[in-house]
Amino acid sequence: MKAGSQSRGVRYRPVNIQADVALARPLAQRRGGTEASRAAALANTTISFDWSVVAADGGLCALVVDGQGRVLSMNGVAATIFARRPAREAVGLRIGDFLPAPAAAERMEFIRQVIATGEALVVRELWGGIALRCTLRRVDEGEGAGTSVLIVGTPEQALLDEPSEGTSRTVEAKQVDFGPLSGLTASELKVMALIGEGLSNAEIAARLHRAVKTVESHRAALTEKTGSSSRVQLGMMARRAGLMRRLGPLIASNGDAVRQPV
Repeated sequence: MKAGSQSRGVRYRPVNIQADVALARPLAQRRGGTEASRAAALANTTISFDWSVVAADGGLCALVVDGQGRVLSMNGVAATIFARRPAREAVGLRIGDFLPAPAAAERMEFIRQVIATGEALVVRELWGGIALRCTLRRVDEGEGAGTSVLIVGTPEQALLDEPSEGTSRTVEAKQVDFGPLSGLTASELKVMALIGEGLSNAEIAARLHRAVKTVESHRAALTEKTGSSSRVQLGMMARRAGLMRRLGPLIASNGDAVRQPV
């Protein structure tokens, strides 16, 4: 794939089309037919499609990376979340050029696994304070052209239901970036997660076995540290980061071991 190219055909073999509905729907629009019949037809078939169909969807994070971690193509959403620069400036860079070393090493391990096995991998991601469900699929660009990986991420907040378990293995990224929530303490993160669930200060105090005044103090600190203007905005940030899914077990056990961001 030419550096800077945002649109060209790639070849890949779907392992489980239901594991990545984000790919099934654009293909359905292009080819017609019911999703079920198309999923069955594609299950064991190598297909060719223009990956820009996925990249052009403003709600999806999409990029193609080679086995050395070099970005071959990237859409604007992925560039904003991960590279934090325009997509045209990110193409040609290695992921280690814009991710911290531990995070880049972890993502490269995911990429190598997908290339080596040919099996799709689902990664639960958190970067820039945005929780994503990313599906990695090996891409065969033709004889002599090398192998790369297509990564398509859907914001977890946009998923109406928890995806059903399919044949794709799912892993949780350990090296994450809480973005605007990076400066928060473990206690503040737990309070924010419960604000995202719509709980009042009194309800949060009861859930965490804390005094209401303590919760009110944490809520004031959250407003100051995140620059939010209202409780509603705090709730939106909490849901965007998928805090309740990440911290739910800790809240239930009243634990404090929240993984710190990189």
